[in-house]
Amino acid sequence: MLHTGVGARGLSWHSLKVNGAFGWRVVLVSVFLFSLFFATIQPSRAAIDSSVDTDVLYLRTDPSTDAGVIAEMTYGQYVAVIDGPTEDGWYFLDYEGSQGWAYGAYLNVGGSSGWEAASDASVGGSGSTVWVATDALNIRAEPTRKSWVLGTVGQGESLSIAGERDNGFYPVWYGDNIGWVAGKYLSWEPVSGGQERWIDVDRSSSTIRLMVGNESVGYWWAAMGFDDSDNGFYATAIGTYHVYEKNAALTWTDWARGYIEYWVAFDPDRFNGFHSWTMDENGNVIEGGDGATGGCVAMDPGLAAALYEFATYGMRVEVHW
Repeated sequence: MLHTGVGARGLSWHSLKVNGAFGWRVVLVSVFLFSLFFATIQPSRAAIDSSVDTDVLYLRTDPSTDAGVIAEMTYGQYVAVIDGPTEDGWYFLDYEGSQGWAYGAYLNVGGSSGWEAASDASVGGSGSTVWVATDALNIRAEPTRKSWVLGTVGQGESLSIAGERDNGFYPVWYGDNIGWVAGKYLSWEPVSGGQERWIDVDRSSSTIRLMVGNESVGYWWAAMGFDDSDNGFYATAIGTYHVYEKNAALTWTDWARGYIEYWVAFDPDRFNGFHSWTMDENGNVIEGGDGATGGCVAMDPGLAAALYEFATYGMRVEVHW
């Protein structure tokens, strides 16, 4: 159910739900804190700097040309190689916060073009260092969430990769043993000072804060759900959540009959997340696209991009009055 001229509300790469129309907006930015924020945010980096070496290359959900398309990458764009190549030449990448697979023949990996020429530049194997990018991460006996827990490591702690990725999990050294951790909660660069990075959503003032420990490094106004209840389906529901999905691409939503970008999902029950104002196919904000939402937290596209860069999988999101 949407207002006239509504924008996007919650999104998965398959379906979305989004904002309504008040027709007004206010953006509050603390210049000092916002400048500090941009000074500390760096794009994710993997073991090998790489780039797209063809006109258009798809980032896919699996290492196959039959797999779904996550994003469309263009010549010269930076990609962070996390793992690979597979025996048939696919690399697992991070592209603007979205992770998926791309065929190595169309990449420049560590200065070498084509997966065969770059086979000596494989990454993600034994010895690579990663950092925990969530509050607490379970180390499991097998590469599955159903496996029993060997132990838990905290935000900012480093781990050493002990082998190849399997089922979305990486083997890591845990004392003298090898355990498995979920790859989506790992960072291939050090997590800031070991302090927790999290996002505060204040419904009483319709503001969000990007937090490092107890310090705010970014602060601005955002549109929130038109439902004023604590936990209605179209409310920005009160509670503690964690980021579970990201997609930077300009993406269509059937719910809003429009496009959004810089999607960061945190509430899977209501399909709520952070994102830009609602746009047309050219990335222009539509009339009423900056208004109240069906539960998501929507903002100016530039601020949405900043939040997208700040957010990591597993990051805590606190929504409160």
